[in-house]
Amino acid sequence: MYIENEMLLACRGKKLVFVTNNSTKSRKQYDKKFHSLGIPVNEDEIFSSSFAAAMYLKVNDFTREKKVYVIGEEGILEELEQAGFTALGGPADGKKKIELKSICLFEHDKSVGAVIVGLD
Repeated sequence: MYIENEMLLACRGKKLVFVTNNSTKSRKQYDKKFHSLGIPVNEDEIFSSSFAAAMYLKVNDFTREKKVYVIGEEGILEELEQAGFTALGGPADGKKKIELKSICLFEHDKSVGAVIVGLD
């Protein structure tokens, strides 16, 4: 049924695109999921918020010398890597805690130039 509907749309000059604001998965991960459900989709037919974040940095000429700190899941990390950026954080930092007290200095990585926050 899906393939017939897609063919009908294609015959009418329409393109099918899957859009999600769920940043936990990359386009590659969604592609695998769709294929496991029997839905033939290409990565270029999937638009996720993790991909949008990576493309935002790319089209705005974010310097490759700076790192991107991610508060979120693997989807963002994978899209940033595919776009050529160095990312850190992500699920590995999910359990980190800070101790807030008066006159507390917080160490930070000066090579980080952007922070992306997704579903955490």
